[in-house]
Amino acid sequence: MSALPEKDSGATMSVPELAAIAASRPEFEHAPRIWSDVLVPELGRREADRKACIGRAIRNSIIAAASVLVIFIVLSVTGVIQGLMFNFPLMFFTMMVAVALFAGVAWGRVFNMKSQTKQLVLSAACTPLGFRYDTLHPDLGGVEDLRSLGGRLSEWMKYHNSGGGPKVQTPFGDFETFNGDVAPSPAYEILKAAGLLRGHSKRRFEDLITGERAGAKFALVEAKLATGGKNSTTVFEGILVHIEYPERFLGRTLMARSGWWKRGRKTAGLKKVDLISKELQRAFTVYSTDQVEARELLSPDRMERLIALERHFSGGKLRGVFEDGHMSLALEAGDQFEAGSIFKPLVDASRFTSALTELGLVCDLIDGFLTRDWVKGRL
Repeated sequence: MSALPEKDSGATMSVPELAAIAASRPEFEHAPRIWSDVLVPELGRREADRKACIGRAIRNSIIAAASVLVIFIVLSVTGVIQGLMFNFPLMFFTMMVAVALFAGVAWGRVFNMKSQTKQLVLSAACTPLGFRYDTLHPDLGGVEDLRSLGGRLSEWMKYHNSGGGPKVQTPFGDFETFNGDVAPSPAYEILKAAGLLRGHSKRRFEDLITGERAGAKFALVEAKLATGGKNSTTVFEGILVHIEYPERFLGRTLMARSGWWKRGRKTAGLKKVDLISKELQRAFTVYSTDQVEARELLSPDRMERLIALERHFSGGKLRGVFEDGHMSLALEAGDQFEAGSIFKPLVDASRFTSALTELGLVCDLIDGFLTRDWVKGRL
């Protein structure tokens, strides 16, 4: 199965033509028709709303900031409060509060439009593969003023505290969007138990992609984990991937980039594995209960699938667990699956082709480990 083109390491992304994407794998054969018949009409319909929404948010922000500046100048010139005009930190803070109060709802609509655009484009890209996509973002539709925004926030808090809220279907059970006790992918708990996620007390998930491919169920989600308190620090931001294969692995294998691994961390009962490739041996540290299986699982061609994913998402510190028929991976990277900027015209094929490219890499990752008998005739 041919790999799709990768994202450039620079600030811009080289997006292949939609026709090339369609020719890269059989599942994407009808992608051009999905773009022309489904996405172009719908994105075009939303374009006027996008311009109006952004224009309103920018205009309200300028009005709020200018109003605060004028008030500061008047108070200083009239001597009501001496030197106030030159108190920049206070003036800046007041401006930010004013913008939040006066333009917060407008920017909330911009956020909601971006979220809805992602939902539309990524869902369309998932359709040829039979996958599902959900932003996991709250719905801000219908929020017209600060009062209604406050009511919506109160509703979300009620959901969060009660462990309820809207449900998202996954191959591993329903995920309740606002339930703080349940993660949308089993990879989170597995990697945490293996010591492959640093300690944290706060977590946030978005961009959930789930499905089944040749009998292998999977869930991919973006996660941001942080410590709590005044000096909260982000300890992980990236992608969590969980794939369950129809047959079990014989042993337990832990793998991580050599620069990240801490010797002795959750490796009791495991032995260090010497990989076949010396280059990979230097780049990765592997421990396993089954040396033979570990070397077979992490063969050079399969490791290239993992590295391709890492390279495309400009990520690093790749690590994972292979056990009981599942592969659970963590890859640190910035925001992915964004489907383009909301500040650019919506009818842009690069929104769709970038999504297809990213999903193609996920397929390549899954396919790379589908070498047992069960996959014959399924791809």
